[in-house]
Amino acid sequence: MKRIIVLCLGMLFLLAACGSKVDGTYKNDEMSIKASKDSDRATLHLKSLENDGGIFGVEKNDGNVEGRIDKDKKTMTFEVQDETMKFDYKVKGDKLILINPDKDDEKIELKKE
Repeated sequence: MKRIIVLCLGMLFLLAACGSKVDGTYKNDEMSIKASKDSDRATLHLKSLENDGGIFGVEKNDGNVEGRIDKDKKTMTFEVQDETMKFDYKVKGDKLILINPDKDDEKIELKKE
């Protein structure tokens, strides 16, 4: 589960680092990121985190994770299940690319809505 999240965030990060500013909603099949060029905040939505609490009353989760964008360093940071996930990003056309800074070959691409 954590590898999927890291890979997804890494891919998302790659898409954001390719040029212009992160602005709008970017998504793929597993996740989406909403950000504004006027803010240093972002919302990451991971479908894998969604749950309705289930029959055992586990805490409900809408799949949203709040994070920060450092536009100077072109990084995004999110706290997911007590783990810090940090990604480099670039924006290339209508794509946001997230890159895992520890593994440059792990990238996540999201397309702007």
